[in-house]
Amino acid sequence: MNDTRTPPHDVVSPETRRWQRAADALEPEHTLGRIADNAKFVLTSITVLGTALSAAGLVSITRLTHRPELLGLAVFAFALSLGAVLLALWTLVLRSREVNLENLKDVEAWYEEELGKARRVAVAGWLLCGGVLAAGVAAVVAALVATPAYQVALQSAGSGGKHSLTASASATDAGRGAVLVVSVTGRDASGAETVLIRSSSTTDADGTAKIKASVDTDRTYASYRIVLSDDGEQKATLTVTAP
Repeated sequence: MNDTRTPPHDVVSPETRRWQRAADALEPEHTLGRIADNAKFVLTSITVLGTALSAAGLVSITRLTHRPELLGLAVFAFALSLGAVLLALWTLVLRSREVNLENLKDVEAWYEEELGKARRVAVAGWLLCGGVLAAGVAAVVAALVATPAYQVALQSAGSGGKHSLTASASATDAGRGAVLVVSVTGRDASGAETVLIRSSSTTDADGTAKIKASVDTDRTYASYRIVLSDDGEQKATLTVTAP
């Protein structure tokens, strides 16, 4: 007697079908699309670097320039991010060559070349991560560590040939025990300069100091220049033209 029953088909579980669909998504043509999308993501994510550097507006470039080590971190972050952008753009630039569609080996070689872009995109992503990390460290340190601030002012009073000059200077968050020197120079019409005021002070434990000094003069000058120095380095200057 012949058995006419239909042989049972292999039953594929839902989990197996899910993995089969996942395998289909890894086909070369789909992978190329993901590589391009990832490269575009690197390019659009470069704005994260600016957010990390600004620390939500808490840190300005002025604060970074006052601390060379933080400025170096910011420049390093920019260099890493620039490398990420260039790699991502290089991946997206269209480069074509003739492919013999009837030759499967030639088609396979073309796909292998294109899939090689994935390595460049991966490097671009890591460079961007490094840039954001360096920028974030610079921003956080700049936001938490005090930055020295220096101010100067010059007042003139009197009439006729006699008048007095009062120089004011201050520093906050400077180094403890730093020597601050304020000087006022007068320049006459010929360009010759004369030192009119020179005074100094030492910052306290909080890095704060104030200087105020005056001088009376009966000589006329075309302009005055006040300079505040911290341990010999100029920190603030102001030039005032005589009325």
